[in-house]
Amino acid sequence: MIKVNKLPFVLLAILIVTALFVGGVFIYSLVITLLSIITLSYFSGKSFYKNIINILWKNDDRVQVGDKVKIEMEFYNSGIFPIPYLKVRTNFSKRLTGEQERDLVYSIMPASKTMIIKEFICKNKGIYQIGYAEVEFGDAMGIFKWRKVFQSEVSLYVYPKVHNLKSLSIPFRQNFGTVPVNHSAYEDFASVRDIRKYAMGDSFKKIHWKVTAHKGEFYVKNLELNATADINVFWDLHHKNYVDEYADDIEELGAECAVSIIRYALNHNMFVSLYAKDQNSIKLSGTGIARYPEFLDQITKAQLNGDTLVWELVKREAQKLNLGATAIVITPQIDDIALEVLLGFKAKGIEFAVVYLCRSKELVNNNVEALRQRGIMVNTVSLADDIRLVLGGS
Repeated sequence: MIKVNKLPFVLLAILIVTALFVGGVFIYSLVITLLSIITLSYFSGKSFYKNIINILWKNDDRVQVGDKVKIEMEFYNSGIFPIPYLKVRTNFSKRLTGEQERDLVYSIMPASKTMIIKEFICKNKGIYQIGYAEVEFGDAMGIFKWRKVFQSEVSLYVYPKVHNLKSLSIPFRQNFGTVPVNHSAYEDFASVRDIRKYAMGDSFKKIHWKVTAHKGEFYVKNLELNATADINVFWDLHHKNYVDEYADDIEELGAECAVSIIRYALNHNMFVSLYAKDQNSIKLSGTGIARYPEFLDQITKAQLNGDTLVWELVKREAQKLNLGATAIVITPQIDDIALEVLLGFKAKGIEFAVVYLCRSKELVNNNVEALRQRGIMVNTVSLADDIRLVLGGS
C-alpha cells in the first residue's frame, strides 16, 4: 500500500502551468528538477518494497507464564538505495507482554540489516501469533510512504503455570483411580506402610503372621489409606464474571488451579473430565499422566468469551454423572443460583467442591459461608495465595 503527499504534485502542477504561460529556462528547469525528484522517490520506494526482507528468531515456542522470552526480528535491505526511515509495528499484545506496543523507527543502508530484540516476561496464557510485522517506510523527501506486512505462521504457546500439588483437599467416594484419604474404610491391604505391636482392639485381619512367628508376640500391619476416585472439573469462562482491571489475573488464577488439579489427578491414575464453555463447548476426558498434554493444550487455547453460566453447564452435565461422583467447580462467581444447583446435587449424592477465585479474601461473599455451613467444601483462592497450600498441597 502506498500513501502520497499531495503537496509536491500541487507544486508541480503550478510550475507546469506557469511554464506554459510565462516560459523561461528557469521555470522549465524547476519543472524538470521536481519531476525527477518525484520519479526518483517513487522508484526508490518501489525498490525498498521489493528488497526489504524480514527474518524472525525465537528462543522457544512453548513456554509457561512467568518465563522470559527473547524474540529477534531482523530486517535486511538487499537493494541499492538506503532506507531513510523504517517504522516497525508488531502485534505482541499487551496481554502477552504486559506493556503497550510502541512503534520503533530505524534507518537501513544498502546491503545492511537492523535487528529488533524483544525480551519480556510472559504475562498470560494463550496462543499468540508473533510472526506478524508491519513496516512503514518512505523516501528522503517524504513524498511517498509505503506499507508492507510480513506475516508468517509463527506461534508462541504460553501455558498456564502449573503448581506441583502434594495432595488434594477434596472428598472422594468413587471407585476409579487412587488417592490418599483419612478414613479406615479405605485401608488398602495390598499396601503396608509399617509394622507395630498389637494393641487391644486391632483387627486380627491386620496381624503380620511372619513377623509374629519370628518375634514370638503379635505384630500388626499399618496399612496405606487409599480411596478410589474420578474427578469432573467445571471451569467458568463466562465473560461477564471477569470484568474489572483484575480480569486477566483472575482468569490466569483459574487456569492455574485447573491444570494443577488435573495434573495431580492424572498422576494418581484418576479418570478426569474437563467441562468448560467459551465460544465452543469444551469436554475432554482421560486417565493417566500421558493424557496431561491434551488437557494443558485445551486450557491454554480456551478464551474468556463464553456466554453460558457455569452453573447452567453444571446443571446440564452433572445430571449424567454417576451416584457418588466428585466434581470441582472453578469460578469467580458464587450467587443464589450456585446455592440452588450445588445443594440440589448434594441431595442426589454427587459430591461437589468449589474453588472460589477472588481478588482478595477481604472481599466478603456471604454465599461462600452458606455453602460451607451446608457441608459443601469451598476453597477460596485469592491473587496473593499459594495455590499449593490452598488446594491441600505443601
